[in-house]
Amino acid sequence: MFDIQSASRYRAAGVHLSISALIGAVTLAVMLFLWYPPPLFFGMGGNELALLIVGVDIAIGPLATLVVFNPGKKTLKHLLFDLSVIAALQLGALSYGIYAMHQGRPVFTVFTGERLAVISPTEIEADDLAKGSAEEYRTLSLTGPRLVATEAPADPEEQSRIAFAAFGGGGIQNFPKYYVPYAGKTVEVLAASRPLSDLNPAPADLAVLQRYLATAGRAPEQLRCLPVSTKRETMTAIIDARNGELLKLLDIRPTLREGVAAGQS
Repeated sequence: MFDIQSASRYRAAGVHLSISALIGAVTLAVMLFLWYPPPLFFGMGGNELALLIVGVDIAIGPLATLVVFNPGKKTLKHLLFDLSVIAALQLGALSYGIYAMHQGRPVFTVFTGERLAVISPTEIEADDLAKGSAEEYRTLSLTGPRLVATEAPADPEEQSRIAFAAFGGGGIQNFPKYYVPYAGKTVEVLAASRPLSDLNPAPADLAVLQRYLATAGRAPEQLRCLPVSTKRETMTAIIDARNGELLKLLDIRPTLREGVAAGQS
């Protein structure tokens, strides 16, 4: 039993640290498995936001308790007030971290005609989201990104709008009104993809690929690859060479071997 009036400041800080660490671990676990399926946690910058949560929730709160906790010089009322202020500040910082993680989570994985683009809520305007071509494209997923493809517009004005968005790093993937089911675009996916033999991975990336192949149950010739872009990283998608199915996202830079042209099979 923890007796606040007889505890030392080091014990109080230790108890605070244990509670904060538990809350932080549970929070990160939920966000990791619910919002950021691997390897998108790193690809979407979730690791940086997680460091913010850990730094504030686990470090600053217990350190503040270590500084202010002194039952020998404060009444119980004043001590409880100080601890309540620390808890409120810590809760506010944690809430901000969760909100940032929520806004940065992947909500759509979009085939653009050339690659896959992983999109977060901050990359889709509310008005554009409301114009989604189907009901499922007008809401933002809370359980990992929805896989979709795109249909380029025939209207020259809309084509110009998409081209203009590209100057800011965007493109057709930012406009849900052009989303269509991925299953209807697998022929185009296969045409845009490349054989695994075209990859020229760095040693660390090669190890990632080899680990996947060891458990995939498919020969390399049965697989193809496609570049995947997020607002922070570039990764590689593994595609079934028979039907264009997206099998896996790997944290591998999609560097082609020298002399291999884009789109070459």
